[in-house]
Amino acid sequence: MMSAGPALAERFWQAGAVTVSAEPITLKSGRVSHVYVSLRQFVCNPGNLKLLGDVFALWLAERRLALGSVSSLLSPVLCGAFAARCGLPLALFRPDTSEKGLAGQVFGGEAGLPVVLLDDVLTSGGTALAAAKAFAGQGMGDVSLYVFVDKRPTGLRQTFALPVTAPLTLTALLGHGLAAGHIVGPAVAFAEAELAFLEGDAKR
Repeated sequence: MMSAGPALAERFWQAGAVTVSAEPITLKSGRVSHVYVSLRQFVCNPGNLKLLGDVFALWLAERRLALGSVSSLLSPVLCGAFAARCGLPLALFRPDTSEKGLAGQVFGGEAGLPVVLLDDVLTSGGTALAAAKAFAGQGMGDVSLYVFVDKRPTGLRQTFALPVTAPLTLTALLGHGLAAGHIVGPAVAFAEAELAFLEGDAKR
């Protein structure tokens, strides 16, 4: 699985899924950063979506499980595409009240079957934990999380309540960007500051 990391990192950089900008961005966590990772445009390209499916299928191998969605834009898209490709049961979680009477509802899945929550990136993991609680409450099996980029600082990875699989960390993604020459000029300092944060104590 880890062999997929460098090729995936290169595709992310080539496709503009990672940016290091002079203009700081306020992330959902409230932290200000010059580094932003988004796969929203990336997955709109069929070839890129296929690549993500290839990487996921390599990890999946012979595992038998259900794919579970979380409350993000891309999670249901990835779950639907990969469930169809791999012939896996699908479990959908509706977390909000935008449709009357559906908040907190779970649809699909199989009782006792392990569930892997599928999303593009992991930051704090709050959406994954909410979905995991809902799926567990429906009698499904063990819940874990699969993301393509784990953006958490190193120190936070040991205390998360769910097992996490990710072919890339943000540390590795930035390291690849620096080594491959995708980050140049003033952006190098911004990338190095982000790496220091990721490898430090996670304090702002």
